Amino acid sequence: MATRETAVWRPDSNNIYERFIEQLDEAISGEKELTEGDQDTRYALKLQQERLATKGTRLRCKITPRGFMSDGQSLPRKWKDRHYVSEAAYYTSMWEREFTVGDGKPRRQKTKMTIYETKTDVIGGEDVGEDTYVCPGCGAPSKIKKLLDGCPYCNSKFQMSELYPKITNHYLVRDFSFTKDELKRYLIKFMAGMAIFLFVGMLAGMAYRGEIPPFKFWSMFGVLVVSAFGGVVFGYFLAGFSLIVRVVHAAGQTVPMMGAIGAGKRFESYMKRYSPEFSYEYFTGKTVALLKMILFAKDAQALPFYLGEALDDRFHDLVDVWFRGAMGFKSMKEKDGYLHVTVDVFLENAYVTDGKVKTGKNEKLRVTLVRNLNAPIQYNFSIKKLECPSCHGSFDATRNVTCPYCGGSYRVEDADWAVENIEV
Repeated sequence: MATRETAVWRPDSNNIYERFIEQLDEAISGEKELTEGDQDTRYALKLQQERLATKGTRLRCKITPRGFMSDGQSLPRKWKDRHYVSEAAYYTSMWEREFTVGDGKPRRQKTKMTIYETKTDVIGGEDVGEDTYVCPGCGAPSKIKKLLDGCPYCNSKFQMSELYPKITNHYLVRDFSFTKDELKRYLIKFMAGMAIFLFVGMLAGMAYRGEIPPFKFWSMFGVLVVSAFGGVVFGYFLAGFSLIVRVVHAAGQTVPMMGAIGAGKRFESYMKRYSPEFSYEYFTGKTVALLKMILFAKDAQALPFYLGEALDDRFHDLVDVWFRGAMGFKSMKEKDGYLHVTVDVFLENAYVTDGKVKTGKNEKLRVTLVRNLNAPIQYNFSIKKLECPSCHGSFDATRNVTCPYCGGSYRVEDADWAVENIEV
């Protein structure tokens, strides 16, 4: 991908990353279906929409390109399992949110963000006909080969290109950078403001001393020249000082996340002893995706991949989640063939409490995840299309706690990551 600025993302783009972003803003407000996202991404979005509805809140978003990575930059690595390959890209953008609680006044927020997306596709030449997929027409889990021939529930037929690739993970991280145009506007704002301040101040001083009126041309011309020159000089230094303050403030907010530096690669090296196809990017995206579903769920304990206690009551007011781009690894423990991993996840959350919206709340959640070490990595794994280990029937675990065909139980941690505990 190139690194030039682009003005707009097109819904008919050949790039699935851009199509996903174009859909995402309207999908959040329920105005458009997120067809480029996988089943779990759409399910997390559905849970967030339900939470917003219970809080009597409307959330509208607008995502526009900004910066020299607005047409995307691929991450250098790909990661594979037996049948699927995943890769990631990021886009710089301007993210505008508008929260409206009831009939109240909308609260708007405009933030520079970097959007990270993970795309999962079938490896060329691989036969995935026996894998399970959720029918895009009716939502029933079926074998892929059946969906290509005709869904047994709604008779809809699909091409493989309609099933894969999909965006399987995404998250947003604040972007503190400036483009040349943004920096120019930032400097001009301070210079113009300082020039006006000096001009008004000198006029007020002259009036106080009785020098005006009458207005004298050369006196006024001198005031204009001095104001303009002083505005450029002092405005420039004031803008520089303001930038330093912003950088220091941003750095202060990231201090708690410094412990996360380098920990991800060490964890990846450890996991590759058990799963050579494991990647840190995969684990990060998976953890953030699971957290979103758990935090937005009406009853988190009803979810098959959450094994912990009831969540803190504060999360009942949560309406939006941003990942701050850092995850610190605290501990790893093997027990009876399962790996238990504890990580600190840094989030920026939005809450609606007593009819008021509060955004920009930085929080650290200590999350413990568990996984069977002997289970192979499945990059196409979804709780919406589980396969019963007893009868091999396919079912949606968000609707059925046990297999609807044989009544057998299912443990998500035997196939993928599950969350054991969440602490604030």
